[in-house]
Amino acid sequence: MGVVLYILFICCIQYISSDIPLSEQLAGSRPNIVLIMADDMGWGDIGANYNQTRDTPFLDQLASISLRLPDYHSGASICSVSRAALLTGRLAPRTGVWTNFASTALGGLPTNETIIPELLKTVGYTTAIHGKWHLGHRPPFHPAYRGFDQYIGVPFSLDMGCTDNPGANLPPVDPCPKDPALRFFENNHEQPGDIEKVVEGVLTVGIPLYQCLKPQCTDDNCNNNIIEQPVNLSTLTQSYIDNDRRFIQNSVAAKQPFFLYLPLSHMHVPHDYAAQFKNSSAKPSIYGDTLRELDYHVNQTYQLLNELNILNQTLFIFTSDNGPWSSKCELAGSQGPFLGTWQTLPSPAGGGGGGTAKFTTWEAGHRVPFIAHWPGVIKPGTVSNAIGSNLDLMPTFAKLAGFSLPANRSFDGIDLSPVLFDGSNQGHEFLFHPDELGHLTAVRYNQYKAFYSTYSAIDGACGGKIGLILDHKPPLIFDLSQDQAESTPVQVPQAVYDAIDQALQAKLNDISSTPHTKSDYGIGGLDARACCDAGHIVCRCKN
Repeated sequence: MGVVLYILFICCIQYISSDIPLSEQLAGSRPNIVLIMADDMGWGDIGANYNQTRDTPFLDQLASISLRLPDYHSGASICSVSRAALLTGRLAPRTGVWTNFASTALGGLPTNETIIPELLKTVGYTTAIHGKWHLGHRPPFHPAYRGFDQYIGVPFSLDMGCTDNPGANLPPVDPCPKDPALRFFENNHEQPGDIEKVVEGVLTVGIPLYQCLKPQCTDDNCNNNIIEQPVNLSTLTQSYIDNDRRFIQNSVAAKQPFFLYLPLSHMHVPHDYAAQFKNSSAKPSIYGDTLRELDYHVNQTYQLLNELNILNQTLFIFTSDNGPWSSKCELAGSQGPFLGTWQTLPSPAGGGGGGTAKFTTWEAGHRVPFIAHWPGVIKPGTVSNAIGSNLDLMPTFAKLAGFSLPANRSFDGIDLSPVLFDGSNQGHEFLFHPDELGHLTAVRYNQYKAFYSTYSAIDGACGGKIGLILDHKPPLIFDLSQDQAESTPVQVPQAVYDAIDQALQAKLNDISSTPHTKSDYGIGGLDARACCDAGHIVCRCKN
């Protein structure tokens, strides 16, 4: 397979100037795909995007020899929803995933939704996920049931439980209790009166680290294969790196194309990292040091591909799931120039304050970094003005890998191959953004951004202030080509209002008239949580 792909690569180089677009020449070429997705990373956290940032030296270097899309977006501004959108190519109203799955949730991404690794398996790929899943941790929603040959990672966000190194979250994540007298579990059920006997916050679960390897790990036991609980946050990155190496080396040895999905735990709170990164940031800070470790992880994975001489056979992508969690103050990432200023202004001139990043439809909530690298195929140092989205990865991978998208459903992403490989600046004409309830209340139309509803982050801004929820008819419109801060609404020709209204109505009609699913957000109680040993304090592993 490696020889075949190399020959294809040489052919591509020879015919770049031919009349056949390179994107078409690459169709069905089955490159290796490494997809790295940070968690809660701000658009401005990469120096290549925002020159005030100095803590991503490798990512900045990578951007200089790659394609960068400054106008790139997540499928939503909250963790589970954005991950579902990326893996399915479908918006929240179609998948039914409109908010986060709790650590006690029985459900997950509906099983009748088809995701990228399942389709890549049909054309011969090996598949792995190393990192945060957050789309259901109980069968049949566990990654081992969803097309992945290997899963090393945590099932949900790092603040959804206790840790032995609680980090610097605001407020602090509870450290896991260690007193064996404080036992809350017996036969997977809490005993009567337990809750009344303990202090608030103790009745929790240690964040588990799964390790599911096939064929050693079967569908019947993968959900129970927890190797560390609570997870050690200071060694987690190195654990991922070690497993990246094993998976890639094994795939190369088997002469199979591979898909490595790295939804990293950084930059979500709580922050913790290996000792070597302490005070390593340009202006030493907890967030900056954590960002340095993330940058190191990306570098290590990239260098492995180079060491194995397979960079020219690999599409290497870096992005984020959504924007920064601004209510975490100095532990939140950078919004860059996307301040959502109108929301922060007093009413009636603005939205009355509150956070304007994660949990919102303001630009900082869903505009995320994007870097794509493929030596000899993607022109180095390219910056495209195309509007792209994580929704686009499913159809783009379909084109490259040669799998067919399911015919019985609609997709919201587009094939970005012409943008990646042909120098096209034509991305989405319209892009739709779901709010915190999954409703499509913001619409991008070329340079315009229309809000049918404005609101702040559900947990407010740094300092706690929460703004107003306001409906707008006609929609409130900003011209992003002149006003990245979304500070001053503009009046536009009636034709623009009409085009946006018609596009939104067409999208809603399509959603209502085509197959869509509904997620189960049912709460299962304490026994629904992932536990290494239900009889042990906070399900702590014995080994």
